[in-house]
Amino acid sequence: MRKIAIIAVLFFIIVTSSFSQTEKKSDWLTKLDKLNITTSFNVQIWAVYTQGTDVYDTNKKAYSAVGDRLNFTLHRSRYGINAQPYKNLKFNFTFAADFIGRDAYSALDGGQNNGANPAFRLWQTYFQLRTKSESEQGFLTVGYFTPRIGRESLTNPLQSTSMEKAWSQNYLRRHLTGIGPGRAVGLNYGGLFFKEGHFVSMQYDFGLFTPVYQAVGGNSQGSQASPLLVGRTVWMFGDPESKKYSMGCKPNHFGKRNGLSIGLSFATEGNTDLYENSLSYGTDFLLNWGQLNVDGDWHIMTRKANDVDGKDKSVANTGYIRVSYNLPLKNGFTLEPVASLAQYNGEMEAIGQILSAHTGMPAGEDQYLDVGFNFYFNPDLKLALHYTFRDGDPGAAGDGTTINNYFLSGAGAVRHGDWLGLGVSAIF
Repeated sequence: MRKIAIIAVLFFIIVTSSFSQTEKKSDWLTKLDKLNITTSFNVQIWAVYTQGTDVYDTNKKAYSAVGDRLNFTLHRSRYGINAQPYKNLKFNFTFAADFIGRDAYSALDGGQNNGANPAFRLWQTYFQLRTKSESEQGFLTVGYFTPRIGRESLTNPLQSTSMEKAWSQNYLRRHLTGIGPGRAVGLNYGGLFFKEGHFVSMQYDFGLFTPVYQAVGGNSQGSQASPLLVGRTVWMFGDPESKKYSMGCKPNHFGKRNGLSIGLSFATEGNTDLYENSLSYGTDFLLNWGQLNVDGDWHIMTRKANDVDGKDKSVANTGYIRVSYNLPLKNGFTLEPVASLAQYNGEMEAIGQILSAHTGMPAGEDQYLDVGFNFYFNPDLKLALHYTFRDGDPGAAGDGTTINNYFLSGAGAVRHGDWLGLGVSAIF
């Protein structure tokens, strides 16, 4: 009887504990419901065939060809959590695992092979407060995110219509923040002025950030420090890109927009250990007219530093232009032929390249032409088949340099080849 009584007591404790846990879970579920949480998952999986990559042999002081290769890669993946606990406040957390399985001798730009145990990291996170209820004219955004400059830099890579996001944006991002992902901690105030039936709309953004990736193992600007000030305005004629304030851009509106957007932007940073002043300014545009899509941006980038043989400023420019056309098919499918040209022009003479290295800027030339087709099952799911022609010029740096992305890889100094890519991009 004693054993039966003990078992009964234990059974009662387990059952009541279970009910208690269920009740607590219910409370938590109620709280979670009030957060209005949504999740997202974006993925790019590619098969890439590279031809004509050369690697520099430091012993022979010459380039030699490496074998052409087929490379399967999880090119990008994004895992997002969004919530809106209050009517005028929302937040975002996005994590990423990119470039998994990328061969260092492939012609792709970007990070190197993510390793046998792929790294998973925070990509961006921010809180956004609407400063006036029911209005799109004012939003304060605080967190770790992309400074608002450069159309392609602000475009989701899975919505970019070229096979790879125009890599000119990587040069701009590194100029602003020092790192390829192009994120920094800071704040931004922006908004959209739009009224139904009006021909002209305008979105604006002004931000202040503190990139800290230049010194002390990537954790400081050094003994001298200055904030990064960024501003951008976009004037939209005809249909706006969006009727709500947005932190992103997309080039293809699938025939639902007839309008032209023209953007003007700048970014400036004062004295750091690398330079006395860093400046970038430029323009971007997007034309959507029926099924035609044309977009691009162009930015001038300068850094001023100590005089090197009469030269005290390193100058470069970068940008892209892209054209595509939607061909509607049966069952809601769309075929989109695309052509995209991207370019980076840095210092070519020896003195200028020395100054560029001193101020942390790439030099030489890097360009590519992408041509191909996208097949859309819907705007968030596509297959892409593209061929990319690559070329670069080291200028005075000569052979064996790693002066820009064309010559740089995880395998040392290379000359990237051309590549054929077949890929799937999906946004869930």
